[in-house]
Amino acid sequence: MLFAQNVITIKGRVTDTQNETVPGVSVLVKGTLRGTNTDGDGQYSISASPQAILVFTCVGLQSQEVSVNNQTTINVQLKEQTYDLDEVVAIGYGVARKRDLTGSIVSIDGNNLKTSPDYSPVKSLQGKVPGLVMTNSGAAGGSPTIRLRGIATVNASTNPLFVVDGMFVDNIDFVNPNDISSVEVLKDPSSLAIFGVQGANGVIIITTKRAEKGKLSVSYDGYAGVQVLSDRDRLKLTNASDFTMLYNEQLRNMNPSGTEWVPDLLGGGTDWQSQIFRSAAISNHGISISQSAEKSSSILSIGYFLQDGIVNYNSYQRFNGRWAGDYTITDHFKMGGNVTLSRWDVDPATASVSNAAQALPTYPIYSPEEDHDPNNIGSYYTPAPGIQKDVPNPVAVMEINKGNSESYGYRSVGNVYAEIGFLKDFTFRATGYGDIGINNGSNYTPRFDVNNSTSNSSHKSEKTSFSRNTGEYTKYQMDLIVNYSKTKDLHRIGAMVGYTARVQESKGFNAAADTLVSPDMWIVPPDFWLLSMGSNLNKTNGDWYEAESFISYLARLNYAYADKYLVSATFRADGSSKFSPNMRWGYFPSIGLGWVVTEEEFMKNLSSNIDYIKIKASWGKLGNDKIGNYLWFPTINPKGQQVVVDGKTYYIPTVSNLVDENIHWEVVTGLDAGFESRFFKNRLSLELGYYTKTTSDLLAYVAPPISVGAGYAITNAGEIRNRGVEYILSWRDKIGDFRYGISTNGATLKNKVLSLGNDNSDIVTGKYHRTSVGHSVGAIYGYVQDGIFQNQEEINNYYPASWTSKPGDIRYKDLDGDKKITNKDRGFIGSSIPTFTYGLSLNGSYKNFDLNIDFNGGYGNQIINTKKLPTYAQFNFHTTALNRWHGEGTSNVEPALNTSRGNNFEPSTNLLESGAYFRIRSIQVGYNLPENLAKLLGSQKFRVFVNAQNPITFKNNSGYTPEIGGGILDGGIDSGGTYPLPSVYTAGLAVNF
Repeated sequence: MLFAQNVITIKGRVTDTQNETVPGVSVLVKGTLRGTNTDGDGQYSISASPQAILVFTCVGLQSQEVSVNNQTTINVQLKEQTYDLDEVVAIGYGVARKRDLTGSIVSIDGNNLKTSPDYSPVKSLQGKVPGLVMTNSGAAGGSPTIRLRGIATVNASTNPLFVVDGMFVDNIDFVNPNDISSVEVLKDPSSLAIFGVQGANGVIIITTKRAEKGKLSVSYDGYAGVQVLSDRDRLKLTNASDFTMLYNEQLRNMNPSGTEWVPDLLGGGTDWQSQIFRSAAISNHGISISQSAEKSSSILSIGYFLQDGIVNYNSYQRFNGRWAGDYTITDHFKMGGNVTLSRWDVDPATASVSNAAQALPTYPIYSPEEDHDPNNIGSYYTPAPGIQKDVPNPVAVMEINKGNSESYGYRSVGNVYAEIGFLKDFTFRATGYGDIGINNGSNYTPRFDVNNSTSNSSHKSEKTSFSRNTGEYTKYQMDLIVNYSKTKDLHRIGAMVGYTARVQESKGFNAAADTLVSPDMWIVPPDFWLLSMGSNLNKTNGDWYEAESFISYLARLNYAYADKYLVSATFRADGSSKFSPNMRWGYFPSIGLGWVVTEEEFMKNLSSNIDYIKIKASWGKLGNDKIGNYLWFPTINPKGQQVVVDGKTYYIPTVSNLVDENIHWEVVTGLDAGFESRFFKNRLSLELGYYTKTTSDLLAYVAPPISVGAGYAITNAGEIRNRGVEYILSWRDKIGDFRYGISTNGATLKNKVLSLGNDNSDIVTGKYHRTSVGHSVGAIYGYVQDGIFQNQEEINNYYPASWTSKPGDIRYKDLDGDKKITNKDRGFIGSSIPTFTYGLSLNGSYKNFDLNIDFNGGYGNQIINTKKLPTYAQFNFHTTALNRWHGEGTSNVEPALNTSRGNNFEPSTNLLESGAYFRIRSIQVGYNLPENLAKLLGSQKFRVFVNAQNPITFKNNSGYTPEIGGGILDGGIDSGGTYPLPSVYTAGLAVNF
């Protein structure tokens, strides 16, 4: 061991192939924790034994090992790393070279996230990771929905697991993108099995920055800009004159002798979308300070993010502070930790996006001044016409609720670790983690009445009210990990065994009161928005509590022979409190194999253009425990059955659900196979892979064998399979001072239900969706439109239906061939799951200028457009109604306007729109100030850039965005309430001192 030998001091300089000094190179004594970094002039100094080996590593350059051999001066020249196979990536409880991976892991450099105007760093992954499907929210501080490789459940969560510096978390809203060093996305079973019951939906690993050794560094990264919703992305709605024409036509279709409706406004009327939408600011600023000595390093960063929503009064802001430190106590003992503190505030949107689409354009925003009542804030606004009395004035909703809600919270996430090296090849690392969050909210409702002497609008509140809520969330985790690493001759072995435990609790309360201060008080000052100010007659309160815990034992073995044959095997045993004691444990193995073909002798003489080929395959078993707690506990419904005796109602308690004491996690079994390759001196790169994963023991609700009151039995039953092909293809080259690259990736997906509980009975969800064996989860079910009946003769010559058709009605296909149109003619007509997603990136640089353009898109899914359907009131028409049938030959797509003909509003292909789209995700142009000019400003690096995010989306649907969310079983319904995704234009600055 080092401390038992003579020690000498080695000094030297590190340069690149251009003989330029390289600062920040890591210099490590192999087999120990002792290390340093080169300074700004590429110089280093380190103590080591005369027989030690020094390891020199630097991002973008090839690593090099040099034997000391009693030398006191060692100068090193590092070559440019022409491809990323030697890059080290996080794999869960450790790291590995990309060259040694047998699974599917995509790594993203944190520097690519800093300049993207997103509050959540995962948004920047869209279009960069094959198989990752993201549904964005345009709301201020809105988090995206992420799915990796399809939907593999019907009742459990589909969200991936996030791991931040080893800590398991449900989201990464607290992470400042400026603090991220790298992001790894794990998708295949051999990579995920080490996470056991947490890994079924994929894992996203976030590694935050540490201080660079050997120097003091101060940096600033920031941007500011504006978000806009262009006219092309807004809903196409009729103006006042067109609405009046269409509505009166609808009235005549329903009653030819009826009275014509007369509006307050004609012409353009009121554009409600323009009233609620705005151009909104966005900005992000971060400062970090890091310093390092030979045995210690630390980094401190602070950040501020502000995003105003494009819907008026919507806003989000976040304050971040982070500290991380590492301390080498001896050559064999190291410790450190990090902590992130964040505070967030949200002002929710007080306007309703769907309300603005539904409101008629035929009346003014504000009422006449003579109707204004200072005590009634509702009197300042015009009530909606009687034909839509239950659809409020959108501006009235927005202004009356402005500033009435408060939502904010705090979160602290951190860890502390100690690492000991022993017996030369072993390290033991103990880490403790904590995640504590507190959320608070309140809401005040004023008393108001948006009515005049002749209106009957339901938009009013007859008394004031106030509510308050708070929640507390805590997670504690401990990892005990032993690693073994040994290289001998052509053999390289890495092994790990570990123990991990986690416990989490959540609890909170809510309370409400009405009639604040006095029944006669319409306007209550904010100082009196208190529960204690409400009437004692109608106060309510409630609370909640949940807790869960698990412990795990895990192991991994990686073996490589001659960098040619690769084996990776993992095993994890999980015990979860979510399940009954007799089914608490699950066991999850995996194995991965790799063969680097180009290391074989027979390949070396075949072609000079083949640089690298690796064939790989992996198999593994995972679990999904993202289900509710206490499902194996029997529960009682105190009002399960109702009995009336002598006119009095009595309730009989019943069992809410039958309980399956053997209920357990859903089990995912997966197989991956593919290859990685590099050609033409590493300029061309191709990765291609096939995957299939089957989820068995689905958590399902099945009918009980006997009546036990309301409810169903909850058990494990059913299977779902997802399979597809993924690829990454890229080319990069250099012509003089011009560097360029192009990269594309994509993934196909085939989702199929193999079996279901309850004798394979279909799961019918709402009006439009059905989950059935042989089809995708939540498939769209309905009739197939076959044109429009143009006249009575066509109706007489067609098949009879269970309703009476008229000219202008939709003609449906006879799918079952019985020459009748009935419910049996409904079929599976679409899916909300895209069958192909893709991304494309173009980049180039010339001297100090650089350009990056990203694209992404999807294909194969359908959107259900329910915006145009009549419901509880008369809504404004979408401009597609101008293409309605209004006489023979006028339309063969859109039916006649008549809300009494319910057969035209059945689920059918008439409501379907393509969910395919192609988006320019971002365009960024940057300029790095020449080094001599940067030094005049006192900086090492000075970069400016401009960025356009989501400037153009090419789509076929009529909604604000093609990214329509929804539940697992009922996705893709566009009712007009989706928060639009804005275009974002920013300018930024990055400075290092």
